[in-house]
Amino acid sequence: MRNIDQILLELNKFSSNILTLEPPLLNLYLIENFEKRFDLILPNDYKYLLMNHNGIDLMGVTVLGFNGKENLVTVYEYEHFEVNYPQYKYFVPFSSDGRGNFYCFDTRTQTNNNESCPIVFWTSNYAYDENNQPEVTNSSFSEWLKEVMIEWTLENYNYDGSEKP
Repeated sequence: MRNIDQILLELNKFSSNILTLEPPLLNLYLIENFEKRFDLILPNDYKYLLMNHNGIDLMGVTVLGFNGKENLVTVYEYEHFEVNYPQYKYFVPFSSDGRGNFYCFDTRTQTNNNESCPIVFWTSNYAYDENNQPEVTNSSFSEWLKEVMIEWTLENYNYDGSEKP
C-alpha cells in the first residue's frame, strides 16, 4: 500500500485547520459485515486507508468511513434503495460532490494488481442505461485521492488553507 502511504504523507502537509483525519477503524468487522451484507468486495487500498483513518475531509472533499451519521453504510443504503435512480449494486459511493452526485468504487473490476478498482462518477438525477454508463474518472482509489483531493485543492489553496493569488 505504498501509494496510500505516500498520499497520507502528502495529506499531512495540510494544516489541521483544513484537514480532518479521523482515527483508525478499529473494528474490521464493520468492513467484513458491509461486504457480506451487500455481496461485494471493497478495494484493498480503501480498506488500508480505513485502517489508518476512518474518514478524511480536506476543505469539504470527503472520503467516507464507517463513523458518523453519514457513513459508507447509510450512504450506500440511501443511494441504492431510496432514490429515483438507484445506483448499480456493484457501485459503492465513497465521496459526494456536494450536489448529490458521487464518486463510487466500481467493485466489478480490480486494478493495480488487485489492490484497487476503477472510480466512476455517478450523477444521481440521471437514468443510466446499457449504452450510456457513468464516466470512469480514475483507474484507482489512490489516483483519485491524489488528483481530486490533493491536486485540485492545491490548484487554488496553499497547504495552510490560504488562497493562492
